[in-house]
Order: sequence, then structure tokens, then C-alpha cells
Amino acid sequence: MTIQTVTLAQLEASAENPRKVFDETSIIGLAQSIKADGLLQNLVVAKPKGRAKKFTIISGERRFRAMQHLLSQGEISQDFTVPVEVKENLTEEEILRIATIENVQRENLSPLEEANAIAALVQDGEKLVEIVSKTGLSVTTIKRRLSLLNLVEAAKAALLNKEIDLSLAEALSIGTSEQQNELLGDVLNGWIDTVSDLKEKLVGNLPSVADAIFPKELYTGTYTTDLFSEDKTTFFNDVDEFMALQLAQAEKWAEDYRKTREWVEVIEGRFSPWQYEEAEEGQTCGTVISISNYGSVEVHDNLLKISKVDEDTTKVLREKPAVTYPAPLCRYMSMHKSVAVQAALIANPRKAMELAVIQKLSKYKAHGLHQYFAKDETESPALRYVEEQASIVLETLESCGFKKGERGVLSFFNSEEKLYDVVIGLSDAQLTTTLLTLSAMEFGQFSSDVLDTKSSSLMNRFAVDMGVNMQHSWWADEDFLRRRNKIQLQKIINDAGFLSQFANVVDYKKGEIVKKLAKLFAKSFSENGHSQWVPEAMQFPAINPDKSQIGTDLEEDTDDGLGDDFEDDE
Repeated sequence: MTIQTVTLAQLEASAENPRKVFDETSIIGLAQSIKADGLLQNLVVAKPKGRAKKFTIISGERRFRAMQHLLSQGEISQDFTVPVEVKENLTEEEILRIATIENVQRENLSPLEEANAIAALVQDGEKLVEIVSKTGLSVTTIKRRLSLLNLVEAAKAALLNKEIDLSLAEALSIGTSEQQNELLGDVLNGWIDTVSDLKEKLVGNLPSVADAIFPKELYTGTYTTDLFSEDKTTFFNDVDEFMALQLAQAEKWAEDYRKTREWVEVIEGRFSPWQYEEAEEGQTCGTVISISNYGSVEVHDNLLKISKVDEDTTKVLREKPAVTYPAPLCRYMSMHKSVAVQAALIANPRKAMELAVIQKLSKYKAHGLHQYFAKDETESPALRYVEEQASIVLETLESCGFKKGERGVLSFFNSEEKLYDVVIGLSDAQLTTTLLTLSAMEFGQFSSDVLDTKSSSLMNRFAVDMGVNMQHSWWADEDFLRRRNKIQLQKIINDAGFLSQFANVVDYKKGEIVKKLAKLFAKSFSENGHSQWVPEAMQFPAINPDKSQIGTDLEEDTDDGLGDDFEDDE
């Protein structure tokens, strides 16, 4: 690599630069960067040939334009020195190829400029693997860029001016020239603003009578026609017969063209403009008749084949053949099949129950209480019962082939298809138990950091209707009691009837009260089967002693009131 210094006056832009559009704002910004920090990256240029005195820029025209801007502002002179890498003994084709690769790699070309640059490489005989390697673009991206060359000029201009986005432009390229011109206005006006809607317009209908190039009397099938029976709203119901007649007529057209053309091709699929160039006056030329996957026919005349195009590259980049069931038809069929299955499920409670269990198991996450209690050895009759039922469900599922994975029965993700084989092995009773247990384990108070004082909340309504009484499920343990201050503990002792167990409570330290009181509550629960006392906040709904009971409810106070609750010596 040869790096040398030349003056700004010795440089000139190339007419063959793949980049045709430059953002003036970004050029000015780059100019200010060059003014402040200098030129941080050299340009790539071709050595002058013959009488030429200037170096032609292969890569770096944005930087060149930025320096020209500084020159016009009087910030630098024609003698401003520029570091360049000089390429020698290059043909015009080689200069174009290098410029194309350099620009695709470095210069952030617009999609259309990339499309033209890639087409230039293909036309120069570059193999696809080399194009991928040199440009850093995937085969899929290369195909998508080349599809933009099928856009009509108005659509190309709209893309270049950012009036339509790239995804809509790619979708529009599927259509014929007539379709593109017809739908472009709807896209620009925002009446069609999604790719799916645009594709539906282009390929979603049956072939119309207006698309037929064959005599209509040859068609033997039926039609779908609107009230006015206009050509564009009358459709052929037999797509296969329509396509066969289109192809036969296209071959007849080809025979007529062969009388005056050197060659004629009939292709099924989209026309690939990068394979051809327009013939000049006097040159022998050919014709391509293209039939799209949806039956539209276009004639591309006065063409020359570009002989350098690599055959293997052409095979990969050419459009895929038409599928039997395109996306819109697949969507139509899937909707009808889905509603048929829904109707069958409603009529079959057993299969509907299987579906409900599969949907639960596929993305299951139990209520956060299970993770909360897993951190310690909480004693709770309710928790013990729920965990026993969960173990039974898990054992039942595992006996039918269910694999819980690392996260256990409380949280897991499984393939719905694999779960089907598990669930169909359950008896009706097992299926019901599984669904009920999983549903119950998902349920609980929505926001656990505040008291649920609303009688209308779902958990409170269920609890009241089922007669849930926390005296049968909970007693005040150390975890609860150590979060109360000494004054609150003294009130609990009095309310629970344990005052006689404490000779002189004021002489006790807080930690001593907590331990003794917890033992008394546990013993009482064990002997009587219920708790001696529960706070008002453990009721359904909870009663918040800090909330005003006058008129309307005030906003819930989220302060948990810990204060010095964790101090053992008070």
C-alpha cells in the first residue's frame, strides 16, 4: 500500500461513484470535524493516466466534499495537503469495483445506492461468495437490495427522499410497474402503511380479468365478479388454468418477437434488471417476457445480456419459484381451520381442559409467595397443604413423561407440542386437579407491599365467599413479632390474653418479648387448632388503622413503619 500526500487541487471526484446523494448537513458536520482534528483517514485514489493531471477519488468523496466546503468558506486553501493511498494501473472496471466495495464497506450508502453498487459487482462477474466477503452483507440482504431495482422511478425517488421506508419499498417491488404506479399514491398518503397490507393488495387476490393476456373465451372455469362486473374486480377462480393460459400466450408472444430479435426468453418470476443492460441504437438485442408468481405479464425489450454475470450467482439471486400456497392464502386457510378447532373444543370439555392445562404448563409462573417462603422455614398449615398438592401434581405429571427442568413446578417453560403427549395421559380427575392446583398457585394479592383494604378486590371477594379465616392458617411468629416495636408488642400481649404470662413486661427486652410471645402463640395454635389473636390487617379485607374512616378513603400509606423494629434491646 502506497501512501503519499497530494494537494486538494490535485483531486477530483469520480463520475462512477456509486454514491449519488450526499447529505449536506452531514458534509458540513464532517467539515467541522476535519477543521478541528484534521483528516483522520486517507482517501483512496487512482493514479492519473496519460495527459490527466488529477487523481480520481475511488473512496472518500464525502471527505473530499467536506474539504471543498472548507475551501468555499475560506477555511483552507487549494494547497491543503491530503494523505492518499494511490492505486496504479487500474482499468475503469477495476476502479469501479474497488469504489463499489469501498463505499459499501465504509460510506453508509442508501439502500438504492447499495443496490446499484451490488448490481455493478454482479455485472462485473463477481461471484456471490466474494460479494458477501467484500461487502460484509448477507445473501438475504443482497437479494433484498437487488429487489429495489425493480421499483418504478417514482417509487425509487420516494425511497431516496425518505417518503416511504425501506420495508414498504421492498414490498412494493413485488408488483408490476402498473401495480406500483397505482399503489404508490396510497402508500404516500398513508392509506396503506404496513407491509402486510401492501402485500395483500399486490398478491392477496385471485388473478383478475384485467391481467389476462390470452383470449377470455379459452378459459373454461368460473369467475368471481362484483356488482358492476368491471375487469379489475372480476377474478378467475381457477388459478391453475389461468396460469397455464398466461404461459401459453406468453410463448406465442415470444414466437412473434423471435422474428425480429436475436434472442427471446420467457421467465417465470420477477425480472432481474441487473442481468441486462439497454441496447444502443444499431445493436442486436433481445427480449424478456416475465410472468410473475401471481400471473402478471411484462415485456422487457431492447436488452443486451451482460456476459460477465456469474451463472451460479444468478441462480442464487433469482427469485424463488411460486409456491402453491402464498401467504395470503395460507392466512385464509389457517383462520378457517382455527375456528373449526375452536368450535370442536367448545363441544368437547375434555379436550378443552387438556388445552387449558397445556397453556398453563407451557409458560407457568406461580405467585411470588412461593419464592418468598422458600427463603426461610416458615411454618404455615396453608403453605404446607399447597406444597403437598403441588408435589402430587408434579408426581402425576412426571409419571406421564413431564420433565420439570431446573425451576421446578413453580416456574417453567415447556414446548406445547411435547406437553400434549403428557396431558393426554392424565385421567379426568388428574386433569381437573392439575388445572385447579396450578390456577390456585398463580393467585394471590396483586400488590404485596400495601394493605389490600378494598372489599371489591378479587382476592378479598374470593376469601369472603369461601370463609377464609386467618386464625386457622396463621399465628404470630418471630418474623412478624420482631417487626413490631415494644409498645405494639405490649398491646398484642394484652389483646391475646397473655398478660399473665409476663410478670412485669416493662422489664423485658424487646428480643425476649418476641421469643416468648412467639412460643406462646405457637403452643396455643397447636393445642387449639387456631390462633389466639390476629391483627386487623390479617382480615379480608384488611383494616388499616392508619387510614381515616371519615367520609371517603384516603390514599393508602405505603410506609411499612419498620422504624426500630429490628432493635433487640429497647
